Amino acid sequence: MFRRIGRAFKEAWWGIRHHRAMVFSTVVTISITLAILSILGVLIANINQITYDIEEEIQVFVKIDNDVEEKDIEELQLKVSRISGVAGVVYSDADSELTYFIEQYGESGSIFEIYRDDNPLSRAFIVSVSTGFSISEVSKQIGTLDGIAEVNFGGFAIENFICLLGGIRKAGLVLALAIIPLAIYLIYNTIKITIHSRREEIGIMRLVGATNSYIRIPLVLEGIFIGIIGAILPCVGTVFGYQYFYEQMNGQLISGILKLVDVFPFTLYVSAILLAVGVFVGLIGSWWSATRSLRWKR
Repeated sequence: MFRRIGRAFKEAWWGIRHHRAMVFSTVVTISITLAILSILGVLIANINQITYDIEEEIQVFVKIDNDVEEKDIEELQLKVSRISGVAGVVYSDADSELTYFIEQYGESGSIFEIYRDDNPLSRAFIVSVSTGFSISEVSKQIGTLDGIAEVNFGGFAIENFICLLGGIRKAGLVLALAIIPLAIYLIYNTIKITIHSRREEIGIMRLVGATNSYIRIPLVLEGIFIGIIGAILPCVGTVFGYQYFYEQMNGQLISGILKLVDVFPFTLYVSAILLAVGVFVGLIGSWWSATRSLRWKR
């Protein structure tokens, strides 16, 4: 058994060495394909991270009507929390709102302490939402409740930005799924040409009793090796390329709110996926080609 496995590996490497030109072109194309997959993967992961960070920061400011008595606040808060899409509700009394207002102005904010005894600010609920896509709908439903004076979530620009990120993420996924069959087809053609160039040798092997599975295994291994070789450069490029980009951007995009995914272990995960995709396309492409080319049965 071990001799048979060793023979299969030996023949696979022999096939790669003796068809360097075709193997090289396929490896280059697979490397380019996996590099595109890497870029898309990095893009999608960072979009997910940015979307999550934005949703964590998004809050709906709900101003409570001055006519609502303090004893009814808890019941009103419960009503708000029951609205679909609401992740949490925090009550802030007028004194807390003034303290927050003063803190926003730093040292110069102390001038507003004169309003501590005659506070003009209203009580409020600070509402967090489960997803940024639902913020306008949640705000609309909160505004219909009795006892709510005003609802503010920063405008539709935030929601539109989150929708834009979602659209980019979906487009990236579609593109990634579309180019994987291309890599499989390239492997298919490589193994097909390999079989054609070795048809006399395969014919002799059949004459001496070799089965299709005996012939197919080295060809499948050859396809897997091509996939692995094609994945090496994209894996290295992912680790060092993303690390360079991360350092140049100081780990953030535009501002500290939009943070990039940490280099490690993220790039190692992406590299492992690229390697797995390389093995997968090599396996499927070579198996498909070998099976079709060795279709006749003994």
